[in-house]
Amino acid sequence: MSSLNWMITLIFTGFALMGVGFSFRDNNWGVGLLALGSAVMLSSIAYKMYITFSID
Repeated sequence: MSSLNWMITLIFTGFALMGVGFSFRDNNWGVGLLALGSAVMLSSIAYKMYITFSID
């Protein structure tokens, strides 16, 4: 998979987790999914920084 496909996968997964977590935000596991979705969204930024600044 190319780096663009990985980025799209991370962003879509993060949005999906945040959407499900927001729907069930009155439960503890819903809030956990919101936090996990946010972490996945931030990991896409970290992955892009890794791609940009890596020395081959």
